[in-house]
Amino acid sequence: AGTLGRDTKFKSLECGIQVDTYAATVACLSYRGSLEPMFPENDPYKLFARVFGSFTPSDDAGARALEQARLDRKSVIDLVRADLTALAPKLSTVERRKTEAHLDAVRAIERALDTGQGGAATAACAPPTQGAKVDLRKNDNIPLIAKLHTDILVAALACDLVRVGTIQHGRAGAQHRHVWLGPEFLTDPDNGPNDGTSGIHGLAHNEAVPASRAKLAKIHAWYAGQVAALIDRLKAIPEGGGTMADNTLVVLMNEMGTGNHSLRNTPWVLVGNAGGFFKTGRVLSFPGQPHNKLLVNLCQAMGLPDATFGDPELGN
Repeated sequence: AGTLGRDTKFKSLECGIQVDTYAATVACLSYRGSLEPMFPENDPYKLFARVFGSFTPSDDAGARALEQARLDRKSVIDLVRADLTALAPKLSTVERRKTEAHLDAVRAIERALDTGQGGAATAACAPPTQGAKVDLRKNDNIPLIAKLHTDILVAALACDLVRVGTIQHGRAGAQHRHVWLGPEFLTDPDNGPNDGTSGIHGLAHNEAVPASRAKLAKIHAWYAGQVAALIDRLKAIPEGGGTMADNTLVVLMNEMGTGNHSLRNTPWVLVGNAGGFFKTGRVLSFPGQPHNKLLVNLCQAMGLPDATFGDPELGN
């Protein structure tokens, strides 16, 4: 994102569907660097305002108010940047690196306020229609919240406001109930007296039980359907001699290999070949290999020279 997003308004967008963000270690899919978590935005209405707020309103009063808000935010950023710059020489090496990272984040916000939409917007570039607001905390609204985030991300890609984004359903240990898939999801398996899990979490703890496993299969098929819907949207956007789907790599992943917290055999699905970088139509298995190596491949598919990802001992 740091490289691909140098010429766009946003380096990346992190979309969350009811992600409990009380702890980065279980809530964050992405990090800017070591100990720099990027919390997902759970509120699609806030995300919409951040991404498309710079589109000029039709009335002059609205345009003036928007410009004043932009100037006010810039003045605050100027103060923060000056304070961080003055503080840097007084810090240790480790603290100085953290300060520099904060400065980079401040500069990214400043660039987002200064620039409009990117220069490679497609004919499909337009803010999505959101409709009436829904209760973002209600379990049954999860499918609609996911659609709202998908609409925003696809529109942001079409307008070349961003080139990297994530859509995250819940967190490690989420208790979502997929009741829209059938009435059987209203109840949990018997998790035992010392297991307080519920919803998908409770099912995962009992994946060896056939009834629980059948529900989990339905749940993951639904998640795959969300990815398919995203890809269909990308296929509908003309770009170059083809569609946006031809130029986009979509990655579906789960951080767990089994519901009982195993980190082995984690599943990854790559859709798209990134301009011929990947050979598609295959199922591959790499027993004992860290997924960092796959992340290095993803960087290289985007034209980056990276030879490691995260811990150098795991990624090369």
